[in-house]
Amino acid sequence: MALNHDEELGKRDDDFRPRRHQRSPSSSVTSTFPFKWRRRRVLVVIGVLFLIYVIHLYVPGGLGTGYQTDTFKPKPARTFAGHDAILAKEPRGAPPRDWDAEGEDQTAKHYYNGPTKFYKLGGTLQRASRTMGISPQNRNVLFVAASLKSVANLIPMACEMAKEDKNNAHFAVFGRSPLSIEVIQELNGIDETCGIHWHDARGDYAEYSSDARVESAVRGAMKHIQEYLHPQVMIMDDSRLEEAFFTTAMQKKAKDMEKALIEVPRGRYEDFLWMTKLGAGSLAHWFSPTLDIVIQAPRGSSGRLIRLLQSLYNADYRGLKAPRLNIELPPDIEPGLQNYLNGFSWPPNKVASQPNLLTIHHRIPSQRMSSEQASLRFVESFYPTQHNDHHVLLLSPQAAVSPLYYQYLYYAILNHRYSTYGASDAENLLGVSLDVPVTTLNGTEPFKGPKVSDMSYSKVDDNQEIKKEDDSPFLYQAPTAKATLIFGDKWAAFHDFLTNRLQASHLGHAKKGPKLVSETEPAWLEYLLELMSARNWLVLHPATPLVTIHNELAQIPEEYTRPAVADKEPSKPTPEHPEEEAFILSADVPVIAEHREAELEQSPTPLHKLLPFGGEIQNIAQLPHLGFDGQVTTVSALTDLQDDYVKFFRKAIGGCTGEAVSRPRKIDPVRTNDLFCLPGELPRYADEMAPELDFDEAEEIALAIAEGSKAHADAEDVPEPMQEGIGASTKATKPGMVKLVIPEKARPEDDAK
Repeated sequence: MALNHDEELGKRDDDFRPRRHQRSPSSSVTSTFPFKWRRRRVLVVIGVLFLIYVIHLYVPGGLGTGYQTDTFKPKPARTFAGHDAILAKEPRGAPPRDWDAEGEDQTAKHYYNGPTKFYKLGGTLQRASRTMGISPQNRNVLFVAASLKSVANLIPMACEMAKEDKNNAHFAVFGRSPLSIEVIQELNGIDETCGIHWHDARGDYAEYSSDARVESAVRGAMKHIQEYLHPQVMIMDDSRLEEAFFTTAMQKKAKDMEKALIEVPRGRYEDFLWMTKLGAGSLAHWFSPTLDIVIQAPRGSSGRLIRLLQSLYNADYRGLKAPRLNIELPPDIEPGLQNYLNGFSWPPNKVASQPNLLTIHHRIPSQRMSSEQASLRFVESFYPTQHNDHHVLLLSPQAAVSPLYYQYLYYAILNHRYSTYGASDAENLLGVSLDVPVTTLNGTEPFKGPKVSDMSYSKVDDNQEIKKEDDSPFLYQAPTAKATLIFGDKWAAFHDFLTNRLQASHLGHAKKGPKLVSETEPAWLEYLLELMSARNWLVLHPATPLVTIHNELAQIPEEYTRPAVADKEPSKPTPEHPEEEAFILSADVPVIAEHREAELEQSPTPLHKLLPFGGEIQNIAQLPHLGFDGQVTTVSALTDLQDDYVKFFRKAIGGCTGEAVSRPRKIDPVRTNDLFCLPGELPRYADEMAPELDFDEAEEIALAIAEGSKAHADAEDVPEPMQEGIGASTKATKPGMVKLVIPEKARPEDDAK
């Protein structure tokens, strides 16, 4: 049987040997796979790197927003569109209209309401980082404007501030104008000598923006400016000249930021150049000071009072917070004065929305007062609502003020009370006078004002316009009642001092001494002189007066008038209550010295040109210091005199004995207990250590307080040590709360018990 078989099965493999151009599948895979794999891997790596780059470039904060170490700090997230827009170009031309919007005027130019982007703001804010804008406390002052006319009005002031170099002057331009910052600078003649930091705070499509959008852009730009600059104060043009949307937005943002927004009155830009000499800390308190004017009119002073009121009315108050006016009229009011007051309104140019700031008091007829009664009546006429910000200006009816008196006082208050660097030097400053005295305190010796050569040092030594023989501002340790502003905290301390001083007199502790102040001056000045000597307080006087003191019809204070006698011989005053006279009065009739009637500048001369040293207020340490005798002295000499006087006062007037006379006391800024040793009060010594705490006693006291609170116990039920302990005047303890109170050092009488 023949077997079936395939012919091919018997052939050799050589017949099927592959050709040269053919490759086996295994060899093909082996040869091509490595190359393809390498190429694919390279492409994948490149793609991943590109993806990482894109994410890092466009995602805020990159990949590290939630992670950081000591060595790795992720970039902060970009907070506004203008930052990303640095790499982009601002769109040109008009934005598209919304043709489907109902009720929209398709012909209106200001129609765009899209989202706002700031293409130019981010770069300038970042470049201004060297002005320490990241810190809430800095020297940045921001000028803002939307109208090109307002920009031109404010540029000279901003350049002057940059030149003074006390602040970092920034200028932010808002509004719809299409002009670039460079063009605005060129149109206003600005070159590299003006060191302003410019910021373009206009959003995209500003020229076509609706009122709502451009107002929103102002608020948005100010948000970013606040984050990057933290301006201490903002200065703008008169709101009547600015765009309405801009004024509305800035007033709202200033309120939200709790920053002062100063409006420079229209046409008074040069008159307010004295602002440029103030630091940012002072300007930030532009609206903080409150002033009360107090005038006490004696009998028969109607004509003088009308002259004073008219000079006050004609003074310049624009751009500043107007003062309140308090007038005390005599018992007999003449018809001419009554008619004048019927038509008198305050503040000047008052609009209907402004409150009336005029207060008039009318004295009831009484017998002639003693010096004590007269002092009480006058000092009680004012008390500050806020010790640091509420001040009083005391004016005599003999005075007539300069039109610039209020600007000068405001300038001095802002500089000395709120300056970041100079406020500590002014701690011993009682106030600011508008007058230069003509006699010393006793009224008999002429007063010689100091010269520039008496200044301790001066930054203007090389200034050829300043001469050594020129009159200089000075500090005088003597009070005056003619025209003096007294700071609120000092007046509050005077209230407390007069209370203690009169109590010491009534207890018989005070020894009567001769008066140092002339009897031609009010009685309260003698008490104020005592406090000034004990506290080493001084009054700042200008180089040239800003008030005229008229001589005609000058009167001796009512408390020092002499009774009429037939022989016209000198006689002492005969007070109704001799026991209330704290000082020995002179037998001689007081003679009123002729005052030099200064010719006040009536022309519209700006304040900075009227004052010496180019309008710059000199530091307290630079000025000449004068003792109560009117002689130039040194700070150290005044300090030594203060130490000696305090010891004398405590012993001769305050009723102190032993170590209470010389041992240093703790001093409260608005209290004067350290000068007295009155019944019921224990001295608080400066070197006294805090008493050691007895925990058992403290626990008993705390439990007693808690139980007393639960039972609503009266104050009389609290243990006596608690009434005098630290914390006795703190807030009442809530029911169920245990409050730990540390008692003061035990009194000697307690130890005796």
